[in-house]
Amino acid sequence: MPQAARVLPVGRIYPSCIYPSRIYPNIDLSDWQCAVLLEPCHHSQQTPSIDVRRLGERVADACLLQSVPLHRVGSVRVATLMPSGRPVATIDDRAAPVCVSLSHTRLMRAAVACAEAFVGIDLVEMRPATAAPCRGKPYRRSQSLDAWFTQSELGLLAACTILTREMLWAAKEAAYKAARLDTEFRPRQLTIEHASGNRFRWSIFDRWATVSGAGVFFIAADHIVAIAAARMPEPATLVPHARPPAALPMEKAFS
Repeated sequence: MPQAARVLPVGRIYPSCIYPSRIYPNIDLSDWQCAVLLEPCHHSQQTPSIDVRRLGERVADACLLQSVPLHRVGSVRVATLMPSGRPVATIDDRAAPVCVSLSHTRLMRAAVACAEAFVGIDLVEMRPATAAPCRGKPYRRSQSLDAWFTQSELGLLAACTILTREMLWAAKEAAYKAARLDTEFRPRQLTIEHASGNRFRWSIFDRWATVSGAGVFFIAADHIVAIAAARMPEPATLVPHARPPAALPMEKAFS
């Protein structure tokens, strides 16, 4: 277990019921703060996407009540934006002033919300220390991730003793969600540039945009939790008395 990462306690799973964790409302992400909700779940549940959206609604509502003094009618709802599947929080069918991100595994689901920045979250199960080799072969799940890492990221793994491949992959997934590009995930286009303790910095270079931000790692039960954030773009401003470009002749415009 990475000793530098903060441990977030989660509820325990019993045969007949689930004791959920509480909301962590003030997770520090460099220049921003977010709210996180983690909850254990039974692996037999068949509707993880619906359950995790309900979790997103709870954490988004808590984040809004804390950071934005709203006088509203109705409750927060989380829907998915197609075709990317990115979650979007709404109030009375209008976009809510909060960013939400979701993740789930067979044993845990997670949601993060932030009113100050774009955020992303990812869960990765850690390999149990007592895991037995499968059919006499060594355990190779971590090593198989190397194909998706850049040379600089492989250098980070070699230089930082507490950074694991699972942590690096979770950071990439969380950063991709925070970038909000709504394009196909290409892991090698997103780079974890720096990792120290439980913090990391990242950037992504896409044909449509260049986005960078910060992130943090946590340990929750047997899961690595990576949360990434990116600055929201500044509202566009109009330049007064801007001279419009000269119109092209019709025959040149379509040549």
